[in-house]
Amino acid sequence: MDIDWNAIQNMDMNQIGVGGPDVIYGYGTGINKETGQWNPPPGSGIGGSGDPVYNYDTDPETMRMREQQRNQDARDARDEKNRTDNAIAVIRGLATDYGLMSLYDKMVGFITDGYNGEAIMSLIRDTSEYKTRFPAMASLMGKGRAITENDYINYERNAAQLEQMYGLPKGMVLNNVTALLTNEVSGDELRDRVVLSSAASVSAPQQLKDSLRNFYGIDSGGLAGYFLDPAIATPILEKQFATAVIGSEALRQDVNLGLDIASNLQEMGVSQDQAREGFSNVKQSESLTRGRGDTVNNRELIKGTFGQEEDAQKVDRARQSRKGRFEAGGSFVTEQGGVTGVGSSTT
Repeated sequence: MDIDWNAIQNMDMNQIGVGGPDVIYGYGTGINKETGQWNPPPGSGIGGSGDPVYNYDTDPETMRMREQQRNQDARDARDEKNRTDNAIAVIRGLATDYGLMSLYDKMVGFITDGYNGEAIMSLIRDTSEYKTRFPAMASLMGKGRAITENDYINYERNAAQLEQMYGLPKGMVLNNVTALLTNEVSGDELRDRVVLSSAASVSAPQQLKDSLRNFYGIDSGGLAGYFLDPAIATPILEKQFATAVIGSEALRQDVNLGLDIASNLQEMGVSQDQAREGFSNVKQSESLTRGRGDTVNNRELIKGTFGQEEDAQKVDRARQSRKGRFEAGGSFVTEQGGVTGVGSSTT
């Protein structure tokens, strides 16, 4: 093998590397000019001819680096185990809070398979167990109204508390959570519905229950459910309840009141106290609907008593007519000493 020694001496160190049998090894040393053989110098550790192979296993620097790597590997393993254990603890708490312990083993599998938190939640939400536990979620997401699982659970807890607070049968509100959430009944609106439901079905006087039945065909057994029905708008329920309250005061005074007049009084803003006083006056003035002279019918008497101008004028004329007849009757008694005039004042 011919070697150009001058070329070797002038080579750039960066041009020399380890390669096949035709590549020069170890620039500037270890090549026998006589034979062309490569013989690294003694102590180089390269293992050339006549030089013992260097034992890296006993090299202090190598041993130190290997020890550092083993320690780092141990720390990495501990850190990974801690992360996994923490993630499993979080998953267990989540499964407990969400009522999804049936998914616990599957959740742990997601962690050990290396899924991150976002991916795990996506996988959980795609399970049949999740869809059964949170049935309103799909509908809300479809409407762009998605809420968190914690919001869902808080809504359920609020429903249960309202049942207890207002004395409704257990489960009456809670069992309607899916429909209420699907119809986007807020927590505040739910409270309003429960208050109405309780007032109409639990503590209501019989006159109110009768009024609701007479006006809207709601029997006492279905009152609570009626006011919790999310298909009926809350403003409608509130109006019907207020109208029925007015009707109950009419029933209390044994005054015949139709739904149309009751609704009209409700739109006028007549309160329960005003209704009580007004129907008491109507009852006392029933004589204006009978007898001779100017009279009014029951409808006119009610509307006039509650201040509707045209009917109020009719009621006033009827009263004035009775007053005039009473005075005339009184004069007759004085002059004749009889009782005919007195009787005329009540006819």
